[in-house]
Amino acid sequence: MIKEIIEKNLKRIEKDLKEIKDVQNIDFIDIFPISEEHRKLLDNEAIKIGKIVEKTERGNVYLLNTPLTTEYGQLSLLKVRFYDETRINWEAAADFVVKDRKVLEDKVGKDPRFKYIVRPDWDAIEFKTKDTLIYFLNPLASEVYLNNK
Repeated sequence: MIKEIIEKNLKRIEKDLKEIKDVQNIDFIDIFPISEEHRKLLDNEAIKIGKIVEKTERGNVYLLNTPLTTEYGQLSLLKVRFYDETRINWEAAADFVVKDRKVLEDKVGKDPRFKYIVRPDWDAIEFKTKDTLIYFLNPLASEVYLNNK
């Protein structure tokens, strides 16, 4: 189920992602369950294919035993989010690494699909359309979750 959700999401965002210059690879993905039951099923599957590296206020982060191969590189980390009905439009949100984040920062305020988000420990550029929810984080999710272990 998890692999199918990830593949469906990456297929869905393919067209919009082509607009982003110099995407290097996928870094992380948040999976949005469609119900509390669905979340439990996803967590049960995730614990079989990986291990919890962090329990967050938004869901469990898993390091996969065997990275998933995607057309955007190897995916080792995912989060099964707690059920949130505001996220039902998307099955997942992927984080990507880009060669030069400044190019994306320059689009914030000029292109309504780009939004800058600042939190105490990180910042992100969000790219959002009806089909796509993508993030470009600083620091990268993989750096945060893997360097703490």
